Amino acid sequence: MSMIFKGKTIVFTLFLLTAVLGALFIYFGPKAIETNPGVLHLGIRYSDEFSVDFTRFPKGGPGAVLEIFDAQEQLIARYENLTMGRNLIPISIEQFKNQRYTLKISAPSYESVTIKANNNERVLRPINSQQKLDNLIFEPNLIGIRLRSLNAL
Repeated sequence: MSMIFKGKTIVFTLFLLTAVLGALFIYFGPKAIETNPGVLHLGIRYSDEFSVDFTRFPKGGPGAVLEIFDAQEQLIARYENLTMGRNLIPISIEQFKNQRYTLKISAPSYESVTIKANNNERVLRPINSQQKLDNLIFEPNLIGIRLRSLNAL
């Protein structure tokens, strides 16, 4: 009888520990992005990624490109071969001063998206919060985007 009680106690303790750690991850997860500046989290998906036609691309997709332009429309950074899923982009102090930027995300055979951002202490924030699109999420240092195929337009 004592073995059953010990087993229940272990299961209950593991369940309680998992619940507490999960709650901490949910609570502190979004705050970690704002308190740890210097990395832009760019999540890329494609509108037709579940189609048969998408299999013409390699495993990570067609390879998206992120171009960052300064206020004078000069290219200051270019990141190529970004894969489907999350990509981490460094935000260095030398390249990014406190000013406005234009971020252009594109991929071959897909519609490119242009976003306006403001840099404050290595945290890229959207300039206009009304700039919400159905295929874009932009929070501080976090961009989630779904690129639409030009063939579907």
